[in-house]
Amino acid sequence: MRRALALAVTCATIGGTRVASAAEPVEAKAVFAIVVGSNRSVDADQAPLRYADDDATQYFDLFRALGARAYLLTRADDNTRRLHPQAIAEAALPRERDFDNTIAQAAADVAKARAAHVRTVLYFIYAGHGNVKNGEGYLALEDARLNGRDLERRVIDLVSADEAHLIIDACYSFFLTYSRGPGGERRPLAGFTQLAGLARRESVGLLLSTSSARESHEWEAFQGGVFSHEVRSGLYGAADADGDGQVSYREIAAFVQRANAAIPNDRYRPDVYARPPRESGQLLDLRAGFTRRLEVEEHAHFLLEDAHGVRLADFHGGDKGVRLLRPLALGPLFLRRADGEVEYAVPANPDVIRLAELRPAVTRVRERGAAHEAFSTLFSLPFDAEVVTSFRLPPPPDFRAMERAQRRLAVQHGVAYGGFALGGAALASAVALSLSARSLADVGAGASQVEVDRHNQQAAQRNVAAAVLYGATGALALTSALLLVLPRKLHGLSAVVTPGRSAVSFTTSF
Repeated sequence: MRRALALAVTCATIGGTRVASAAEPVEAKAVFAIVVGSNRSVDADQAPLRYADDDATQYFDLFRALGARAYLLTRADDNTRRLHPQAIAEAALPRERDFDNTIAQAAADVAKARAAHVRTVLYFIYAGHGNVKNGEGYLALEDARLNGRDLERRVIDLVSADEAHLIIDACYSFFLTYSRGPGGERRPLAGFTQLAGLARRESVGLLLSTSSARESHEWEAFQGGVFSHEVRSGLYGAADADGDGQVSYREIAAFVQRANAAIPNDRYRPDVYARPPRESGQLLDLRAGFTRRLEVEEHAHFLLEDAHGVRLADFHGGDKGVRLLRPLALGPLFLRRADGEVEYAVPANPDVIRLAELRPAVTRVRERGAAHEAFSTLFSLPFDAEVVTSFRLPPPPDFRAMERAQRRLAVQHGVAYGGFALGGAALASAVALSLSARSLADVGAGASQVEVDRHNQQAAQRNVAAAVLYGATGALALTSALLLVLPRKLHGLSAVVTPGRSAVSFTTSF
Protein backbone atom coordinates (compact mmCIF):
# COMPACT_ATOMS: atom_id res chain seq x y z
CA MET A 1 0.00 0.00 0.00
CA ARG A 2 1.29 3.41 -0.87
CA ARG A 3 2.33 5.57 2.04
CA ALA A 4 0.00 8.48 2.74
CA LEU A 5 1.51 11.92 2.97
CA ALA A 6 2.50 13.15 6.41
CA LEU A 7 0.95 16.58 6.61
CA ALA A 8 2.75 17.81 9.69
CA VAL A 9 6.11 19.38 8.84
CA THR A 10 8.70 19.70 11.59
CA CYS A 11 11.17 22.56 11.27
CA ALA A 12 14.44 22.81 13.15
CA THR A 13 17.89 24.29 13.01
CA ILE A 14 20.18 21.73 11.38
CA GLY A 15 23.85 21.70 12.29
CA GLY A 16 24.07 25.48 12.53
CA THR A 17 22.76 25.89 8.97
CA ARG A 18 19.46 27.65 8.71
CA VAL A 19 16.63 25.36 7.58
CA ALA A 20 13.72 26.99 9.34
CA SER A 21 12.94 28.41 12.71
CA ALA A 22 10.56 26.50 14.92
CA ALA A 23 8.55 29.70 15.20
CA GLU A 24 8.13 30.01 11.46
CA PRO A 25 4.79 28.61 10.27
CA VAL A 26 5.01 26.08 7.47
CA GLU A 27 1.93 25.50 5.37
CA ALA A 28 0.72 21.92 5.46
CA LYS A 29 0.72 20.40 1.99
CA ALA A 30 -0.34 17.09 0.51
CA VAL A 31 2.17 16.06 -2.14
CA PHE A 32 1.34 13.73 -5.03
CA ALA A 33 3.80 12.42 -7.61
CA ILE A 34 2.85 10.65 -10.85
CA VAL A 35 6.00 9.09 -12.28
CA VAL A 36 6.10 7.59 -15.79
CA GLY A 37 9.09 5.80 -17.29
CA SER A 38 8.86 4.05 -20.65
CA ASN A 39 11.76 2.38 -22.43
CA ARG A 40 9.46 1.52 -25.33
CA SER A 41 7.69 3.92 -27.63
CA VAL A 42 4.44 3.70 -29.54
CA ASP A 43 6.59 4.54 -32.57
CA ALA A 44 8.06 1.30 -33.88
CA ASP A 45 11.07 3.08 -35.41
CA GLN A 46 12.27 4.39 -32.03
CA ALA A 47 15.06 2.27 -30.54
CA PRO A 48 14.25 1.16 -26.97
CA LEU A 49 15.90 3.00 -24.12
CA ARG A 50 17.73 1.15 -21.35
CA TYR A 51 17.18 3.16 -18.20
CA ALA A 52 13.87 5.04 -18.35
CA ASP A 53 12.43 2.42 -15.96
CA ASP A 54 15.36 2.98 -13.57
CA ASP A 55 14.88 6.76 -13.72
CA ALA A 56 11.18 6.46 -12.97
CA THR A 57 11.74 4.02 -10.10
CA GLN A 58 14.36 6.24 -8.49
CA TYR A 59 12.09 9.29 -8.77
CA PHE A 60 9.38 7.19 -7.15
CA ASP A 61 11.71 6.27 -4.26
CA LEU A 62 12.73 9.91 -3.82
CA PHE A 63 9.17 11.17 -3.47
CA ARG A 64 8.25 8.27 -1.21
CA ALA A 65 11.14 9.28 1.07
CA LEU A 66 9.49 12.71 1.31
CA GLY A 67 6.18 11.15 2.36
CA ALA A 68 4.43 11.90 -0.92
CA ARG A 69 1.63 9.79 -2.34
CA ALA A 70 3.42 8.40 -5.37
CA TYR A 71 2.14 6.51 -8.41
CA LEU A 72 4.52 4.62 -10.71
CA LEU A 73 3.96 3.57 -14.31
CA THR A 74 6.79 1.60 -15.89
CA ARG A 75 7.62 -1.76 -17.40
CA ALA A 76 10.70 -2.81 -15.46
CA ASP A 77 13.38 -5.02 -16.93
CA ASP A 78 14.82 -7.91 -14.91
CA ASN A 79 17.61 -5.82 -13.39
CA THR A 80 15.27 -3.06 -12.24
CA ARG A 81 12.88 -5.60 -10.70
CA ARG A 82 15.75 -7.07 -8.68
CA LEU A 83 17.00 -3.67 -7.53
CA HIS A 84 13.62 -2.11 -6.71
CA PRO A 85 11.21 -4.95 -5.86
CA GLN A 86 8.96 -2.91 -3.56
CA ALA A 87 8.45 -0.07 -6.02
CA ILE A 88 7.87 -2.41 -8.97
CA ALA A 89 5.28 -4.36 -6.99
CA GLU A 90 3.12 -1.22 -7.02
CA ALA A 91 3.81 -0.18 -10.60
CA ALA A 92 1.29 -0.06 -13.42
CA LEU A 93 2.32 -0.32 -17.05
CA PRO A 94 3.06 2.79 -19.15
CA ARG A 95 0.07 2.14 -21.38
CA GLU A 96 -2.88 4.41 -22.03
CA ARG A 97 -5.46 2.46 -20.03
CA ASP A 98 -3.23 2.24 -16.96
CA PHE A 99 -2.26 5.89 -17.41
CA ASP A 100 -5.89 7.06 -17.37
CA ASN A 101 -6.70 4.83 -14.39
CA THR A 102 -3.73 6.20 -12.46
CA ILE A 103 -4.67 9.80 -13.22
CA ALA A 104 -8.23 9.10 -12.07
CA GLN A 105 -6.93 7.63 -8.81
CA ALA A 106 -4.65 10.62 -8.26
CA ALA A 107 -7.56 12.98 -8.95
CA ALA A 108 -9.68 11.20 -6.34
CA ASP A 109 -6.87 11.36 -3.76
CA VAL A 110 -6.28 15.05 -4.44
CA ALA A 111 -10.01 15.74 -4.10
CA LYS A 112 -10.00 14.12 -0.65
CA ALA A 113 -7.10 16.29 0.47
CA ARG A 114 -8.73 19.44 -0.86
CA ALA A 115 -11.98 18.52 0.87
CA ALA A 116 -9.97 18.50 4.09
CA HIS A 117 -8.78 22.05 3.22
CA VAL A 118 -5.18 20.94 2.67
CA ARG A 119 -3.16 22.58 -0.07
CA THR A 120 -2.24 20.04 -2.76
CA VAL A 121 0.90 19.86 -4.89
CA LEU A 122 1.21 17.62 -7.95
CA TYR A 123 4.43 16.46 -9.60
CA PHE A 124 4.27 14.83 -13.02
CA ILE A 125 7.60 13.23 -13.94
CA TYR A 126 8.31 11.58 -17.28
CA ALA A 127 11.40 9.76 -18.55
CA GLY A 128 11.33 8.15 -21.97
CA HIS A 129 10.78 8.88 -25.64
CA GLY A 130 9.41 11.98 -27.29
CA ASN A 131 8.76 12.65 -30.94
CA VAL A 132 7.10 14.99 -33.42
CA LYS A 133 4.18 14.22 -35.71
CA ASN A 134 2.58 16.75 -38.05
CA GLY A 135 4.66 19.48 -36.47
CA GLU A 136 3.41 18.71 -32.93
CA GLY A 137 5.56 17.28 -30.17
CA TYR A 138 4.46 14.52 -27.83
CA LEU A 139 5.61 12.12 -25.14
CA ALA A 140 5.32 8.43 -25.92
CA LEU A 141 3.65 5.71 -23.90
CA GLU A 142 3.92 2.15 -25.15
CA ASP A 143 0.64 2.42 -27.04
CA ALA A 144 -0.30 6.10 -27.12
CA ARG A 145 0.97 9.64 -27.54
CA LEU A 146 0.59 12.49 -25.07
CA ASN A 147 0.88 15.98 -26.51
CA GLY A 148 0.81 19.25 -24.62
CA ARG A 149 -2.98 19.46 -24.71
CA ASP A 150 -3.23 15.93 -23.29
CA LEU A 151 -1.00 16.89 -20.39
CA GLU A 152 -3.20 19.91 -19.75
CA ARG A 153 -6.57 18.19 -20.03
CA ARG A 154 -5.82 14.66 -18.88
CA VAL A 155 -3.36 15.46 -16.11
CA ILE A 156 -3.30 19.07 -14.91
CA ASP A 157 -7.02 19.83 -15.28
CA LEU A 158 -8.29 16.41 -14.24
CA VAL A 159 -6.17 16.11 -11.10
CA SER A 160 -6.81 19.78 -10.32
CA ALA A 161 -4.15 20.26 -7.65
CA ASP A 162 -3.51 23.73 -6.26
CA GLU A 163 0.01 23.65 -7.66
CA ALA A 164 1.62 21.52 -10.38
CA HIS A 165 5.17 20.84 -11.52
CA LEU A 166 6.27 18.97 -14.65
CA ILE A 167 9.71 17.35 -14.85
CA ILE A 168 10.39 15.90 -18.30
CA ASP A 169 13.47 14.05 -19.56
CA ALA A 170 12.80 12.93 -23.11
CA CYS A 171 13.37 13.69 -26.78
CA TYR A 172 11.34 16.77 -26.07
CA SER A 173 11.93 20.40 -25.26
CA PHE A 174 10.31 23.80 -25.32
CA PHE A 175 11.04 24.65 -28.94
CA LEU A 176 13.23 21.98 -30.53
CA THR A 177 13.05 18.20 -30.41
CA TYR A 178 16.14 16.05 -30.44
CA SER A 179 16.66 12.37 -29.79
CA ARG A 180 17.47 10.86 -26.44
CA GLY A 181 19.82 8.25 -27.84
CA PRO A 182 20.70 5.13 -25.88
CA GLY A 183 24.21 5.42 -24.52
CA GLY A 184 24.58 8.93 -25.88
CA GLU A 185 24.06 7.90 -29.52
CA ARG A 186 23.22 10.96 -31.61
CA ARG A 187 19.98 10.65 -33.55
CA PRO A 188 18.69 14.14 -34.47
CA LEU A 189 15.02 14.39 -35.24
CA ALA A 190 13.64 16.97 -37.63
CA GLY A 191 10.77 19.13 -36.49
CA PHE A 192 9.90 21.54 -33.71
CA THR A 193 7.21 22.05 -31.13
CA GLN A 194 5.98 24.63 -28.66
CA LEU A 195 4.51 23.87 -25.26
CA ALA A 196 2.48 27.04 -25.64
CA GLY A 197 -0.54 25.79 -23.69
CA LEU A 198 1.48 24.53 -20.72
CA ALA A 199 3.84 27.49 -20.78
CA ARG A 200 0.86 29.82 -20.51
CA ARG A 201 -0.33 28.07 -17.36
CA GLU A 202 1.29 30.29 -14.77
CA SER A 203 0.29 27.90 -11.97
CA VAL A 204 2.35 25.14 -13.61
CA GLY A 205 6.12 24.89 -13.16
CA LEU A 206 8.23 23.41 -15.96
CA LEU A 207 11.59 21.67 -15.72
CA LEU A 208 12.59 20.31 -19.13
CA SER A 209 15.68 18.44 -20.18
CA THR A 210 16.75 20.82 -22.93
CA SER A 211 15.95 24.27 -24.23
CA SER A 212 18.25 24.26 -27.25
CA ALA A 213 19.59 21.99 -29.95
CA ARG A 214 21.09 19.54 -27.50
CA GLU A 215 20.42 15.95 -26.64
CA SER A 216 19.55 14.03 -23.51
CA HIS A 217 21.78 11.05 -22.78
CA GLU A 218 21.78 7.85 -20.82
CA TRP A 219 24.96 6.72 -19.09
CA GLU A 220 25.60 3.24 -17.77
CA ALA A 221 27.47 4.55 -14.72
CA PHE A 222 24.31 6.40 -13.65
CA GLN A 223 22.04 3.59 -14.86
CA GLY A 224 19.79 6.38 -15.98
CA GLY A 225 19.49 9.56 -17.98
CA VAL A 226 22.18 12.13 -17.23
CA PHE A 227 19.66 14.94 -16.82
CA SER A 228 17.36 12.87 -14.61
CA HIS A 229 20.26 11.81 -12.40
CA GLU A 230 21.40 15.42 -12.04
CA VAL A 231 17.90 16.59 -11.17
CA ARG A 232 17.45 13.84 -8.58
CA SER A 233 20.86 14.65 -7.09
CA GLY A 234 19.75 18.23 -6.68
CA LEU A 235 16.36 17.25 -5.25
CA TYR A 236 18.00 15.03 -2.64
CA GLY A 237 19.37 18.29 -1.26
CA ALA A 238 22.57 18.96 -3.20
CA ALA A 239 20.94 21.93 -4.97
CA ASP A 240 19.82 23.57 -1.71
CA ALA A 241 22.55 26.19 -1.89
CA ASP A 242 21.09 28.63 0.66
CA GLY A 243 20.38 25.93 3.25
CA ASP A 244 16.70 26.75 3.73
CA GLY A 245 15.59 23.15 3.18
CA GLN A 246 13.89 23.98 -0.11
CA VAL A 247 15.04 23.62 -3.72
CA SER A 248 14.00 26.47 -5.99
CA TYR A 249 13.80 26.44 -9.78
CA ARG A 250 16.72 28.80 -9.91
CA GLU A 251 18.78 26.52 -7.67
CA ILE A 252 18.03 23.33 -9.63
CA ALA A 253 18.72 25.00 -12.98
CA ALA A 254 22.00 26.45 -11.69
CA PHE A 255 22.89 23.06 -10.17
CA VAL A 256 22.38 21.19 -13.45
CA GLN A 257 24.26 23.82 -15.44
CA ARG A 258 27.15 23.79 -12.97
CA ALA A 259 27.31 19.99 -12.96
CA ASN A 260 27.90 20.02 -16.72
CA ALA A 261 29.97 23.18 -17.01
CA ALA A 262 33.34 21.39 -17.24
CA ILE A 263 32.31 19.16 -20.18
CA PRO A 264 34.05 20.61 -23.27
CA ASN A 265 31.84 18.89 -25.85
CA ASP A 266 28.34 20.35 -26.23
CA ARG A 267 27.14 16.95 -27.38
CA TYR A 268 27.55 15.59 -23.86
CA ARG A 269 26.41 18.68 -21.98
CA PRO A 270 22.71 18.55 -21.07
CA ASP A 271 20.84 21.82 -20.93
CA VAL A 272 17.84 22.72 -18.82
CA TYR A 273 14.75 24.89 -19.19
CA ALA A 274 13.25 25.96 -15.86
CA ARG A 275 10.10 28.06 -15.54
CA PRO A 276 8.66 28.33 -12.00
CA PRO A 277 4.99 28.92 -11.24
CA ARG A 278 3.99 32.56 -10.93
CA GLU A 279 3.21 32.46 -7.21
CA SER A 280 6.37 30.70 -6.05
CA GLY A 281 9.86 29.91 -7.28
CA GLN A 282 10.01 26.78 -5.14
CA LEU A 283 10.26 23.37 -6.79
CA LEU A 284 10.49 21.01 -3.80
CA ASP A 285 10.30 21.34 -0.02
CA LEU A 286 12.70 18.91 1.69
CA ARG A 287 12.18 19.97 5.28
CA ALA A 288 9.93 17.06 6.22
CA GLY A 289 12.56 14.59 4.98
CA PHE A 290 15.60 16.40 6.36
CA THR A 291 14.98 14.99 9.82
CA ARG A 292 16.80 11.96 8.37
CA ARG A 293 19.86 13.27 6.57
CA LEU A 294 23.53 12.96 5.73
CA GLU A 295 25.81 15.96 6.23
CA VAL A 296 28.97 16.24 4.14
CA GLU A 297 31.38 19.07 4.93
CA GLU A 298 34.31 17.98 2.77
CA HIS A 299 34.95 19.97 -0.39
CA ALA A 300 35.05 17.24 -3.10
CA HIS A 301 32.98 15.40 -5.69
CA PHE A 302 31.10 12.57 -3.98
CA LEU A 303 28.59 10.01 -5.14
CA LEU A 304 26.04 8.22 -2.96
CA GLU A 305 25.12 4.58 -3.64
CA ASP A 306 22.91 2.01 -1.99
CA ALA A 307 24.00 -1.49 -1.01
CA HIS A 308 23.17 -2.78 -4.52
CA GLY A 309 25.44 -0.24 -6.20
CA VAL A 310 22.58 1.95 -7.45
CA ARG A 311 23.94 5.47 -7.83
CA LEU A 312 21.50 7.72 -6.01
CA ALA A 313 23.16 11.13 -6.19
CA ASP A 314 26.29 13.05 -7.18
CA PHE A 315 27.34 16.35 -5.68
CA HIS A 316 30.29 18.67 -5.17
CA GLY A 317 29.56 21.01 -2.32
CA GLY A 318 31.16 24.34 -1.64
CA ASP A 319 32.57 25.70 1.60
CA LYS A 320 29.27 25.33 3.46
CA GLY A 321 28.95 21.63 2.69
CA VAL A 322 25.95 19.61 1.58
CA ARG A 323 22.99 18.06 3.39
CA LEU A 324 21.30 15.12 1.70
CA LEU A 325 17.97 13.48 2.29
CA ARG A 326 18.57 9.82 3.12
CA PRO A 327 16.33 7.53 1.06
CA LEU A 328 14.31 4.69 2.52
CA ALA A 329 16.84 2.08 1.42
CA LEU A 330 17.31 -1.36 2.92
CA GLY A 331 20.79 -1.82 4.33
CA PRO A 332 23.62 0.71 4.48
CA LEU A 333 24.46 3.43 2.00
CA PHE A 334 27.90 4.11 0.62
CA LEU A 335 29.41 7.54 0.11
CA ARG A 336 32.32 7.42 -2.34
CA ARG A 337 34.75 10.03 -3.55
CA ALA A 338 34.64 10.31 -7.31
CA ASP A 339 38.41 10.00 -7.52
CA GLY A 340 37.95 6.39 -6.39
CA GLU A 341 40.29 6.61 -3.42
CA VAL A 342 38.02 6.06 -0.43
CA GLU A 343 34.42 5.38 0.50
CA TYR A 344 32.36 5.55 3.66
CA ALA A 345 29.69 3.14 4.84
CA VAL A 346 26.65 5.11 6.01
CA PRO A 347 24.72 3.09 8.62
CA ALA A 348 20.94 3.06 8.88
CA ASN A 349 21.01 4.80 12.26
CA PRO A 350 21.05 7.40 13.74
CA ASP A 351 18.80 9.74 11.76
CA VAL A 352 21.46 12.45 11.42
CA ILE A 353 24.88 11.28 10.23
CA ARG A 354 27.90 13.46 9.55
CA LEU A 355 30.75 12.48 7.29
CA ALA A 356 33.27 13.56 9.93
CA GLU A 357 31.93 10.80 12.19
CA LEU A 358 32.49 8.02 9.63
CA ARG A 359 35.65 6.02 9.04
CA PRO A 360 36.93 5.75 5.46
CA ALA A 361 37.66 2.45 3.75
CA VAL A 362 39.25 1.44 0.45
CA THR A 363 36.76 1.88 -2.38
CA ARG A 364 35.05 -1.24 -3.73
CA VAL A 365 34.78 -0.28 -7.41
CA ARG A 366 36.43 1.86 -10.07
CA GLU A 367 34.79 3.18 -13.22
CA ARG A 368 36.23 2.33 -16.62
CA GLY A 369 35.27 2.67 -20.27
CA ALA A 370 34.76 5.30 -22.95
CA ALA A 371 31.47 6.56 -21.54
CA HIS A 372 33.13 7.12 -18.20
CA GLU A 373 35.85 9.18 -19.88
CA ALA A 374 33.25 11.29 -21.71
CA PHE A 375 31.26 12.08 -18.56
CA SER A 376 34.11 12.04 -16.03
CA THR A 377 34.06 15.82 -15.65
CA LEU A 378 30.45 15.89 -14.43
CA PHE A 379 30.20 17.53 -10.99
CA SER A 380 33.90 18.41 -11.09
CA LEU A 381 33.14 22.04 -10.17
CA PRO A 382 31.83 22.96 -6.70
CA PHE A 383 28.28 24.21 -6.29
CA ASP A 384 27.34 26.83 -3.72
CA ALA A 385 25.20 29.90 -3.13
CA GLU A 386 27.51 32.11 -5.22
CA VAL A 387 26.81 29.94 -8.28
CA VAL A 388 23.06 30.41 -7.76
CA THR A 389 23.47 34.16 -7.25
CA SER A 390 25.25 34.52 -10.59
CA PHE A 391 22.76 32.27 -12.42
CA ARG A 392 19.82 33.74 -14.29
CA LEU A 393 16.77 31.81 -15.37
CA PRO A 394 15.89 32.36 -19.03
CA PRO A 395 13.10 34.88 -19.57
CA PRO A 396 9.71 33.43 -20.46
CA PRO A 397 8.78 33.50 -24.14
CA ASP A 398 6.76 36.48 -25.38
CA PHE A 399 3.54 34.72 -26.33
CA ARG A 400 1.85 37.98 -27.28
CA ALA A 401 4.58 38.65 -29.83
CA MET A 402 4.24 35.07 -31.06
CA GLU A 403 0.47 35.54 -31.46
CA ARG A 404 0.96 38.80 -33.32
CA ALA A 405 3.43 37.10 -35.63
CA GLN A 406 1.00 34.24 -36.21
CA ARG A 407 -1.83 36.68 -36.98
CA ARG A 408 0.41 38.57 -39.39
CA LEU A 409 1.35 35.31 -41.05
CA ALA A 410 -2.32 34.32 -41.35
CA VAL A 411 -3.15 37.69 -42.93
CA GLN A 412 -0.11 37.38 -45.18
CA HIS A 413 -1.22 33.97 -46.40
CA GLY A 414 -4.81 35.15 -46.82
CA VAL A 415 -3.64 38.04 -48.99
CA ALA A 416 -1.46 35.62 -50.97
CA TYR A 417 -4.31 33.24 -51.73
CA GLY A 418 -6.58 36.19 -52.54
CA GLY A 419 -3.89 37.48 -54.89
CA PHE A 420 -3.76 34.12 -56.68
CA ALA A 421 -7.56 34.21 -57.05
CA LEU A 422 -7.51 37.76 -58.42
CA GLY A 423 -4.61 36.84 -60.70
CA GLY A 424 -6.60 33.93 -62.04
CA ALA A 425 -9.58 36.17 -62.72
CA ALA A 426 -7.31 38.77 -64.38
CA LEU A 427 -5.70 36.09 -66.53
CA ALA A 428 -9.08 34.77 -67.63
CA SER A 429 -10.22 38.31 -68.51
CA ALA A 430 -6.98 39.00 -70.39
CA VAL A 431 -7.35 35.82 -72.45
CA ALA A 432 -10.96 36.68 -73.22
CA LEU A 433 -9.98 40.19 -74.33
CA SER A 434 -7.16 38.82 -76.51
CA LEU A 435 -9.50 36.39 -78.22
CA SER A 436 -12.10 39.13 -78.67
CA ALA A 437 -9.50 41.47 -80.22
CA ARG A 438 -8.45 38.72 -82.61
CA SER A 439 -12.07 38.12 -83.67
CA LEU A 440 -12.52 41.84 -84.41
CA ALA A 441 -9.75 41.66 -87.01
CA ASP A 442 -11.95 39.43 -89.21
CA VAL A 443 -14.54 42.00 -90.51
CA GLY A 444 -15.23 40.44 -93.90
CA ALA A 445 -14.33 41.46 -97.45
CA GLY A 446 -17.30 43.77 -97.97
CA ALA A 447 -16.74 45.98 -94.91
CA SER A 448 -16.26 49.70 -95.44
CA GLN A 449 -13.08 51.54 -94.49
CA VAL A 450 -14.92 53.27 -91.63
CA GLU A 451 -16.05 49.93 -90.26
CA VAL A 452 -12.53 48.49 -90.58
CA ASP A 453 -11.08 51.49 -88.68
CA ARG A 454 -13.68 51.12 -85.95
CA HIS A 455 -12.88 47.39 -85.54
CA ASN A 456 -9.16 48.10 -85.45
CA GLN A 457 -9.62 50.74 -82.72
CA GLN A 458 -11.71 48.34 -80.64
CA ALA A 459 -9.17 45.57 -81.12
CA ALA A 460 -6.31 47.89 -80.07
CA GLN A 461 -8.20 48.97 -76.94
CA ARG A 462 -8.88 45.38 -76.01
CA ASN A 463 -5.25 44.43 -76.63
CA VAL A 464 -4.12 47.25 -74.30
CA ALA A 465 -6.61 46.12 -71.66
CA ALA A 466 -5.42 42.54 -72.04
CA ALA A 467 -1.78 43.65 -71.67
CA VAL A 468 -2.63 45.49 -68.46
CA LEU A 469 -4.42 42.41 -67.14
CA TYR A 470 -1.50 40.16 -68.14
CA GLY A 471 0.82 42.49 -66.23
CA ALA A 472 -1.51 42.50 -63.25
CA THR A 473 -1.64 38.70 -63.39
CA GLY A 474 2.15 38.46 -63.27
CA ALA A 475 2.46 41.03 -60.47
CA LEU A 476 -0.23 39.33 -58.39
CA ALA A 477 1.31 35.88 -58.93
CA LEU A 478 4.79 37.05 -57.98
CA THR A 479 3.57 39.00 -54.97
CA SER A 480 1.44 36.10 -53.75
CA ALA A 481 4.32 33.65 -54.17
CA LEU A 482 6.63 35.91 -52.17
CA LEU A 483 4.04 36.26 -49.42
CA LEU A 484 3.87 32.46 -49.12
CA VAL A 485 7.57 31.63 -49.23
CA LEU A 486 9.24 34.46 -47.32
CA PRO A 487 9.95 33.41 -43.70
CA ARG A 488 9.03 36.73 -42.14
CA LYS A 489 6.63 39.59 -42.73
CA LEU A 490 6.99 41.95 -45.67
CA HIS A 491 7.17 45.71 -45.20
CA GLY A 492 6.15 48.42 -47.64
CA LEU A 493 4.82 46.03 -50.29
CA SER A 494 3.71 47.81 -53.45
CA ALA A 495 2.93 46.88 -57.05
CA VAL A 496 3.09 49.11 -60.14
CA VAL A 497 1.22 48.08 -63.31
CA THR A 498 1.22 50.20 -66.47
CA PRO A 499 0.78 49.33 -70.16
CA GLY A 500 3.94 47.54 -71.20
CA ARG A 501 5.48 47.52 -67.69
CA SER A 502 4.76 45.82 -64.35
CA ALA A 503 6.87 45.88 -61.22
CA VAL A 504 6.72 44.76 -57.59
CA SER A 505 8.74 46.46 -54.82
CA PHE A 506 9.04 45.40 -51.19
CA THR A 507 11.31 45.31 -48.16
CA THR A 508 11.52 42.34 -45.78
CA SER A 509 13.08 41.29 -42.48
CA PHE A 510 14.44 37.83 -41.64
